[in-house]
Amino acid sequence: MMIPLYGKHCLRLGAAAVFATSLAAQTERPPAKVFYVAKPIEPAPYDAPMKPLVRLADLAAKHKGHANWTELVVLDKNNRAEVISAAPGSKIPRHLHSDAPEYWMVQEGRIRFEIEDASGKLQTFEAAKGDLVLAPERRLHSLEVIGTVPAIRFQATLPETTNIYEAKPDQQPDKGMFYTAVTLSTGNNPDEVQSDGKPERLFFTLDALQKDHPGRRAWSDLAVRKNRAHANIICGEGADVKRTPGDLGHYHNDFAEMWVIMRGQQRFTIEGLAPFMAAEGDVVYAPAKRWHLPEPAGDGMSCRLAMTPYPAGNHLYQPRN
Repeated sequence: MMIPLYGKHCLRLGAAAVFATSLAAQTERPPAKVFYVAKPIEPAPYDAPMKPLVRLADLAAKHKGHANWTELVVLDKNNRAEVISAAPGSKIPRHLHSDAPEYWMVQEGRIRFEIEDASGKLQTFEAAKGDLVLAPERRLHSLEVIGTVPAIRFQATLPETTNIYEAKPDQQPDKGMFYTAVTLSTGNNPDEVQSDGKPERLFFTLDALQKDHPGRRAWSDLAVRKNRAHANIICGEGADVKRTPGDLGHYHNDFAEMWVIMRGQQRFTIEGLAPFMAAEGDVVYAPAKRWHLPEPAGDGMSCRLAMTPYPAGNHLYQPRN
């Protein structure tokens, strides 16, 4: 699976594949096969509510004086992403999504999450700014804003997802709806993603992940690999970026890519737009069929969460001469 790393790409491989790759490295690799694909002459448009860049600072200014607010920032055929602010003590009761994972990055404040693990036991995580939390499909989960200040979170799931609650909620459902008792039966999803054999992780902190890559100035970590959801944490030093003239990065033929900045600053070059900088908490979006090239920027380590809807989706690159 290809994991973009500011213009260069690394492979996440099993042990057998790593051995095969090391052998192949001893001989010259054949050039990549060149294909041809129709691409729009004009860059694919941004359909509302999507924008190239949504700055967290702008959203906070828009809702100044209000603790509770929600902004829908992405709604396309594969993704629904919102930036949500909630007052201290705010709670979302235990529920699950029968066929959709859900994940969050805390942008401000602190949130206590309960997530059901693979054994059926509820795990509790206290997440702060920059932390990532995952609730796989069909797992109970809940959250509560803790501390004395509002918490802001980036929340991503599939575009049409229904909450199935463990207990009948106190609040009324949307107009025209009512709560009914049900039992839930599910089978194997035909697109179920096979386990890579590693222990399941539901909570990610950048400081802990950095310790897994001692001395590395650039690293990536596969955080979400579920049916119709895929996210990489990609970190690097802006000072190490070496730009290649004419490098457009890559694009995806059938789906968009979105990012949220976890730490520091990142520079984005997206087809049809002037390059721009994004800071912590900002959300960036590139429609399908638009070249895009994200890169670390600024001083020190910067990190982004790169999100696509498929665990092994296509990446299209320029042929190498």
